[in-house]
Amino acid sequence: MSNWLWELIPWGYRVLLALEGIRSGALTLFFAAITSLGSNVGYLDILSLFYWCVDKYAGLGLTYCALFSATLNLWLKEIWEIPRPGDPALDGLLDHAGIERRVTPVYQATLASFPSGHAQGAAVTWGYIARLLNAGGRHRRWAWIAAVLLAALIAFSRLYLGVHFPQDVVAGLAIGAAFLALWLWIAPHAVSRLDSLGLRWQVRLALLVPIVILALKPGEDSAAAMGAAAGMGIGSLLERETVRFSVAGRVTQRLLRGLLGLALVLVAYAGLSPLFDLIRLEGAMALAWRALRYSLLGFAGAWGAPWVFMRARLAVRQEENNGQ
Repeated sequence: MSNWLWELIPWGYRVLLALEGIRSGALTLFFAAITSLGSNVGYLDILSLFYWCVDKYAGLGLTYCALFSATLNLWLKEIWEIPRPGDPALDGLLDHAGIERRVTPVYQATLASFPSGHAQGAAVTWGYIARLLNAGGRHRRWAWIAAVLLAALIAFSRLYLGVHFPQDVVAGLAIGAAFLALWLWIAPHAVSRLDSLGLRWQVRLALLVPIVILALKPGEDSAAAMGAAAGMGIGSLLERETVRFSVAGRVTQRLLRGLLGLALVLVAYAGLSPLFDLIRLEGAMALAWRALRYSLLGFAGAWGAPWVFMRARLAVRQEENNGQ
């Protein structure tokens, strides 16, 4: 399959050259904003808001699904190692195909090109949200239409910006959809099994699963994803035992909760960065240090922010509300 992917590069490159010809200032601003929805920061905002303001249990499932999908994407990129459109390593192949012009990416991306992480993440995240909005016998066709449109726009933005080939985004969308379908099939059985276990085993698994996955696929990005998963898992279990906040409330209350939560996570992120950069480590210790940093960030979102919501009277305990 790798040879076939390399053979597709000249065709995909010509598509990118054609798209580069229609670039304008307004379009570039628009697609830069669209692509930011599929960035790590964009998903951090979306997943956090869902957990704090919409449905915290579904939000946990959505976050785990997105983080494990992102780690799978890193594995797949490493398997195929297809260079990005702006990589000079492609010059010989493009010259051989008779392509003289070169694409100028709007910005430089560092990871391998195939499959597109933005496209895969968009299919997983927006597809999951559309599925949630249609749960319980509800029929909200608009949710599926919006999910497909957003995923398509995010995927196309990667082509317009010159950072992915068409085959990258098509594969990313297909892999994301397949991963989501598999997740939605397995998740109910896994949750039922986890619920039957005691708190101690739930804590162990919340730590053990990310650690094992990181050991299998070590790297900076997987350390960030699995660190966040571990911190979020421990934080959510502690929140369930101590804070037990409800996402219910007036629209203004939820908006204030979301704004405050995002501010708290941003402060935690900004504060942890220089603190952890003070200690320079290498190899496995550097990955463990990075995972710890992101686990603290995940813990802050899952437990710290809800604790602050309760103290600020922006949320009530579940028992007092008989709901979420």
